[in-house]
Amino acid sequence: MARSRPVPGRPPSGSGVLKIQNRLITIMRGTAVNEYGDETDVGTVYRQHVPAALVEKSSQTGDPASPVRRTVRTWECILPAWCDVTTDDTLMDETTGSYFMVESIEQQPGPGYYPAPLILTLRMRSGISVASDG
Repeated sequence: MARSRPVPGRPPSGSGVLKIQNRLITIMRGTAVNEYGDETDVGTVYRQHVPAALVEKSSQTGDPASPVRRTVRTWECILPAWCDVTTDDTLMDETTGSYFMVESIEQQPGPGYYPAPLILTLRMRSGISVASDG
């Protein structure tokens, strides 16, 4: 049986779809302006309902860059290879409404016809909404 070829800009079907999806996310890109004319770094919606696997990877008390004691949580997100995401984007978990900033993007190594999924390291952002000023 022949495999279907992926179409650029379109999610692949069949075995190319992310199978461990536990969330849907929204990718926000660029900046937006609120009703007061203030610019926000959350941006406008670029893509919605993207299947993703999202899990908390680590939690540490204290940030090496600051003497203030606080809990810093690192999250890992796996996205399908067709998803266009950059380190300047803001991701929103559609289930919980939580916002994340992208710290790094890697491509999962692996053989096969389909491109490997993307692995993102995320950091949760608090006090953020689409209408906030970042």
